[in-house]
Amino acid sequence: MEHRFRRFPQGFETVRYRTAAPPAQGGHPAAKGKGGQQQVRPRSFLVGTQNVLEGGDYDQTLTNQLTGGSFTPWSLQATGWLAELIFYVTYTGTHASAPALAANGPWNIFSNVELDDVNNEAIFGPFDGYVWFLINKMGGYLYYDDPATSPGYAFSLGTTTTFNFIMRLPLEIVNRDPLGPLASVNNTASLTLKLIQNTTATNAGPFSSNFPTATTVRVRGTQRFYWEPKKADKQGRPIQGSPPASGTTQYWTQGSVPVAAAGTINQQLITGLGYPWRQYLFLLYDNSSPPSRANGETNWPDPILGLKFEANMLLTQVNKLVWQQEMAQSYGMPSPVADARAGAGSAVIPGKENGVYSLNWNRDFFLRKVGGETRRSYLVTSPGSNFIFNGAIGGAGNLYSIVNYVAPGGGSSAKNNTAALTGGQ
Repeated sequence: MEHRFRRFPQGFETVRYRTAAPPAQGGHPAAKGKGGQQQVRPRSFLVGTQNVLEGGDYDQTLTNQLTGGSFTPWSLQATGWLAELIFYVTYTGTHASAPALAANGPWNIFSNVELDDVNNEAIFGPFDGYVWFLINKMGGYLYYDDPATSPGYAFSLGTTTTFNFIMRLPLEIVNRDPLGPLASVNNTASLTLKLIQNTTATNAGPFSSNFPTATTVRVRGTQRFYWEPKKADKQGRPIQGSPPASGTTQYWTQGSVPVAAAGTINQQLITGLGYPWRQYLFLLYDNSSPPSRANGETNWPDPILGLKFEANMLLTQVNKLVWQQEMAQSYGMPSPVADARAGAGSAVIPGKENGVYSLNWNRDFFLRKVGGETRRSYLVTSPGSNFIFNGAIGGAGNLYSIVNYVAPGGGSSAKNNTAALTGGQ
């Protein structure tokens, strides 16, 4: 089913590449290399490569791990420039009677997901499968983002229960340049994916009742990457050998602060400080068992008194409904029903997730859509920056910060050099 609210108008043509300005008349002569020869600016990395999908490298199954278990780590082999990983997840379980999915199910079939770099430092995670789902839905990487209302999601609840879904682990930030693919060219120094299956025996996992007596959980991985580019085009013009700002890496990480009781908090938040922020997700749970996002939604400040960064306010006296409307229009999630999920063969319009609110610095370009970004508006932070949440929360619980920050290529000395992300602009 096509959602008409996502359709482009007739005759509308998107701009995919920025063309070079014509040579200036009477301007300075072109730069010369050794021997007085004119230097030729290399053509885009994209001219010499192609986007490749490669499956079959990872296929792991856990059987009857009712209290949880670890999948075999995936040490990623050399491919070229790795843009993302795509996972096809299937579950089959035997139940005495039809179970009910928990609020965070089935995504929280994983209690932990983590991608580590060659130094065993986490690029993505560690966090659970529901946070992974939020990043897929709200990260701004695809035209249609929501795994819960996509064709890849299906479930059947009965004495034999099944579900399947597709999740992505993004490395590439923007594909029109492209910015963010990681070099994967050395088999002796690989990226490593770690997945841990959650318990299925209690309501801490994907089911809230009628827990299984036997389970099979299978994960199949696909890589999307760019092959090593050609050195030159057909006319002999040189081609860039790597993406722009090579070495630029985006990170997704998580932190939390406890909320002791109902009342106003004025809380410094420190997760992700020190780098340019692309996106920030708040996730509020109450303190029930298991913790409830629905109650977190009820407890969310209305209005939020303020979000302060350094000496300036990002938000002041913003009502909950105003923030929800901003998110609905920026994400293309118009359903008034939270936690919208597709059923068996049914089409569902996506909506907001309970307990989740976002700040976006990645919607300054196309249609103010999240992911339509120039990278010029990222919020540049320092390790000691003040980022203060001020609002009256309706009950005890935990406030999670899920932060997407970008480390420009060039090492620690360049970590706030956002000009590297925008071609110097």
